[in-house]
Amino acid sequence: MRQAQAAEASLIRALTRTARAVALRIEPLLKQEGLSLDGWLVLDALAAGDGLTMTELAGRTLVTGPTLTRVVDRLVTTAAAYREVDAEDRRRVRVYLAPRGRGAHQRATARLVEVERELDPDGGVLAKLSEVE
Repeated sequence: MRQAQAAEASLIRALTRTARAVALRIEPLLKQEGLSLDGWLVLDALAAGDGLTMTELAGRTLVTGPTLTRVVDRLVTTAAAYREVDAEDRRRVRVYLAPRGRGAHQRATARLVEVERELDPDGGVLAKLSEVE
């Protein structure tokens, strides 16, 4: 009996289930902008910076290499982002947020803020999770 209770009370299991439940809740909102969750994470990282390398994007989004490449390719194809060779190091390519991507990011983020307010009205959950990072 105690093992079953311990398994049900697993923090990792609870966080994983919560993350998946939130993803299922927000994916339809993101889809309205033609974005996946990973696509929004990339746009969000790009919105906060002035051009990022793929390594920097991977670090900020925690999206794995092959998936990140597909996501960025799709964002470039839809004109939400664009690539340019780094002016200081021509071996590197930087990804930038295009105007179309900025608009999609702003609209999607406004929808996500509403969901965040429903899930964490007083900000206590976010504050607690921020302590972990």
